[in-house]
Amino acid sequence: MNPDGATLDGARVLVTGASRGYGAAIARALSAQGAHLVLTATDPAHLGRIAQQCADDGSPCNLVALDLADPASIDAAADEVARAVPRLEGVVMNAGVLGPMGPLDAADPDAIARAIDVDFTGQVRLLQRLSPLIADRAGVVLVTSGAAGRAGYGAYALGKAGLQALGLMLREEWAPRGIRVVSVNPGPVRTDMRAEAHPGEDPATVPPPAERVAPVIAVLEGADPGPLVQASEWGLA
Repeated sequence: MNPDGATLDGARVLVTGASRGYGAAIARALSAQGAHLVLTATDPAHLGRIAQQCADDGSPCNLVALDLADPASIDAAADEVARAVPRLEGVVMNAGVLGPMGPLDAADPDAIARAIDVDFTGQVRLLQRLSPLIADRAGVVLVTSGAAGRAGYGAYALGKAGLQALGLMLREEWAPRGIRVVSVNPGPVRTDMRAEAHPGEDPATVPPPAERVAPVIAVLEGADPGPLVQASEWGLA
């Protein structure tokens, strides 16, 4: 959490997978609050719209290339983040890929491995590299899914289940530093990934990502709602 303990104005926050969907919605909400954003995408050129939003809000913004399937890219990105900011008051691990769906034993093993690299293994490596930069009492959000461990969702289900386990581990290991590690499940939201996973669904029947960012912002501001939050239930009595 930033020094005044009240707002995110000036807080340095890393958001992975920020070029579209849920990550872009989180980045826009943080920019509106004056956060100094460090945004990643496989191709930083895709972050142009978000960078313009930051400029319009008067918020500093650094763009970083990151391929979570490539250890060298992860290491280079971590080094670039360290050059851009002295520390991070917030981290949002949002990047992910759907990968092959359907029965696990029918999927291409190489495609499964690559998706798990992005959705889990690469995220472990990135958080290891970022750990010295993450400030005491920071908020760390791992974006998970209701598909975690669910049959038929292939590598995505495996990766998100692993990510939730990572959250439980880091929540305990980083507790002495006052770091809040919270997994947030946004639930069904209107994204390209959702459309890919559910091609027959009417997108008008699911909410836009911006309607599900409140718990992420709350954690970054200092709340600790527990190890796993369902964004669709946030704020309900």
